[in-house]
Amino acid sequence: MRKPELTVSPALDWLDLLTQPCANAEPLQQLRQKFFVATRLCVGLCALLLLPPFLIVDGVPTLRHLAQFVLALTPLVAIAVLKRAGNFELAQYVSIGGWIALAASIGASAQSVDPVAVALLMTALIEAALTLRMAAVASSAGIILALLGLHAALRFAAPGRGAADAVTAFYLAPLLAYAAALAAGAVSLERRRTRMEGRNARDLRLLTDALGDIVLHFDRSGAVLALVGDAHRAYGLESRDLIGRGFFQRVHVADRPAFLKLLSDARATGAPMQTALRLQVGQTPNGGGYIEPIFDFFEARACHNDAPRRTGSEEPAPIVCILRDVTAARKAEEELAAARREGELAMAGKTRFLANVSHELRTPLNAIIGFSEMLGNVELEPQEPEKRREYARIISSSGHHLHDVVNTILDMSKIESGAMQLFPEPFSLRALIDQCCEMIQLKADQGGVGLTRDCPPGVDEIVADKRACKQILINLLSNAVKFTPPKGKVAVRLRPDGNCIALSVTDDGIGIAAADLARLGDPFFQASAAHDRAFEGTGLGLSVVRGLVGLHGGAIVVESAPRAGTTVTVRLPQDGRYAGERPCAAVKIQTIPRHGAPAPGHDIDRDKVKKIA
Repeated sequence: MRKPELTVSPALDWLDLLTQPCANAEPLQQLRQKFFVATRLCVGLCALLLLPPFLIVDGVPTLRHLAQFVLALTPLVAIAVLKRAGNFELAQYVSIGGWIALAASIGASAQSVDPVAVALLMTALIEAALTLRMAAVASSAGIILALLGLHAALRFAAPGRGAADAVTAFYLAPLLAYAAALAAGAVSLERRRTRMEGRNARDLRLLTDALGDIVLHFDRSGAVLALVGDAHRAYGLESRDLIGRGFFQRVHVADRPAFLKLLSDARATGAPMQTALRLQVGQTPNGGGYIEPIFDFFEARACHNDAPRRTGSEEPAPIVCILRDVTAARKAEEELAAARREGELAMAGKTRFLANVSHELRTPLNAIIGFSEMLGNVELEPQEPEKRREYARIISSSGHHLHDVVNTILDMSKIESGAMQLFPEPFSLRALIDQCCEMIQLKADQGGVGLTRDCPPGVDEIVADKRACKQILINLLSNAVKFTPPKGKVAVRLRPDGNCIALSVTDDGIGIAAADLARLGDPFFQASAAHDRAFEGTGLGLSVVRGLVGLHGGAIVVESAPRAGTTVTVRLPQDGRYAGERPCAAVKIQTIPRHGAPAPGHDIDRDKVKKIA
């Protein structure tokens, strides 16, 4: 399995003490330095260990032997140079020079071409090739050939076997030159390969940076092997946050099965696979002492190429995955879907509005037209004065009804357009409740509904728009009486609530279904919107209340259930002198499903209302 980065055995981690810390930035350079230090340290320690047997066998060393022993310790000197100066190239040159000097010393003292000296020269050539620098190979080969030429010239002039040694040196020179050429060719090819890989890596990095996509290499278990480019830094993520199992831990729990399936399918089929997942890119405090993770939406495309496995490579090919941030696109889609839903609701509301308004207008208009024609026609006009007065009352009542419908529509238009103005003034809220109850009392008596009020002393004056408060209370009482069957009860209750006053209207009528609670307060919405509904109305009453309460900076809570009655609680600030300066913002109606029928005068728990509002 591939490793996340270029690493060596943990047993060699102590070699970091012998390398320069600033050189640890590049993993490949760190690896080369560790192997350089390990091999030179072994050779140097071997030279030290051979000193006691040499002293036992040969006794006191000569000056030549002492010089050769010092040259044999050159690898340790190279390690010291690397540690002290931090120059890896200089340390390599020191090591190469030590081998060549040791070979020259041994060759000069030998009577013929010494195989140890030849081996040392070959070692110097190998080390020069490992530097991956043509200058090191060329200079080492030049020095070696010069030493061989000098050795051949000296031996050729010496008596005895000098000529044979010179011929051997001349034969050996082409072989060493050939070895130097091979080393130079290997260095050239390796440098070309390194440049090509570097250029490909640079192009890939530029491509990923330009696209802004995160490119990852995964193994079959979902662990990240490597990252390409720095696109992840744009999200405040570091490599350590994603390497290994870090990426999997940042994938949303609900998306982890899809992520593992993506990798499995890509590895099984070899074809590009795609899925969407959420990735944690940060966190933020939620105000309650907890840290909330921040997730962005990403489109993940994974592909696996098993060519190395087919060619016999022991190392499996990674799964390449490209992550593209689609958070903005996802939000745009959600906003478009929300706008589409709002448009559909607006169209449905318009349809309901036309149906309701046409019903509300047609009925009184028919009465006005019919009875006015009867009064205007001599043949149809009733002769009894009481009958004519009754027709006149019907016409007047229908006209007032039309007037109320038109006023409600105009008020709703003003609220939605921001043209509604409030004029706060101090007034007695208890007196306003008595006045509104007296206005609704006739309608309640006609429907057989009992109307009660509970206004304790000490809760009286409020600073608000009196006309708006009257309209709020009239609408709430009208709805309560309208939807309460005969022998039912409607109660108005007034209570202090901190710096606000809580006004609640409770009935034991038909109630509101849970499905309709969520849409309560929408313009023209009625829980019973059929054309043959039993209750009249445009569906604007609670919408007007919602807008007026919002202009006052108040809150509305509705508690209801089918056949369990309804309680509407309105919280208004006691001092609303600055209410007219607030921007138009209809308050959101908070809803509470009710369990069980309420007792007359029942009110919502004030602590619950405060928590929701």
